[in-house]
Amino acid sequence: MPWIEAENYDNEQRLRQLTKEIVRLFGEWQLNFGNKAPVKNYPVQKAALWAKVILYMQPTAEQWQQAKERSLFEEWPPSSARDLLALAPVNNPCYPDMHQAYTDAAVNQKYNHAVVYETARRVGFWDLKSKPETVTYKRWQQQYPKVCYEHTTGTDFAMPQSRQITHKHIPMADDSPMAASVDAFLDKFRRKHRIKA
Repeated sequence: MPWIEAENYDNEQRLRQLTKEIVRLFGEWQLNFGNKAPVKNYPVQKAALWAKVILYMQPTAEQWQQAKERSLFEEWPPSSARDLLALAPVNNPCYPDMHQAYTDAAVNQKYNHAVVYETARRVGFWDLKSKPETVTYKRWQQQYPKVCYEHTTGTDFAMPQSRQITHKHIPMADDSPMAASVDAFLDKFRRKHRIKA
């Protein structure tokens, strides 16, 4: 079974290479974030674990590169490999366009997809209604890709069930016990209305 040994060797090589990349990334975070990313929080063992998780999640080369670059512009460094990968945009036609989803949620309070509802929940329904777009859209841009990525990797976001009771008009039957009372009230109302006019 030499092909199994070759496959294991390839996986080990990819794991080593990715671990080295993550160690370099941890170093960049320590320079960039200062006290928010102390050296003691980023041992090589953590890089090796993150490498396993990232290999398991199989991001594209472009997603991996974008996640690494975007991590430098966050307020805090990502706390897990999953959070790191969530920074990469998910190019999935199943999800609504980011700006259109924001407009639907913030302006129209319309949630056409579970990821739109979940992002609105994370940004804050009240904030979306009451704060300016300059504030809320920036937060939307941070959360929406994360929510889409989580959804892509299997997290299920449920839309709330509407509890509104639908109105059904049922006309009153002529033989109803209330029919005589209603007719008397309407006759009285009509007489008062004619006198005032």
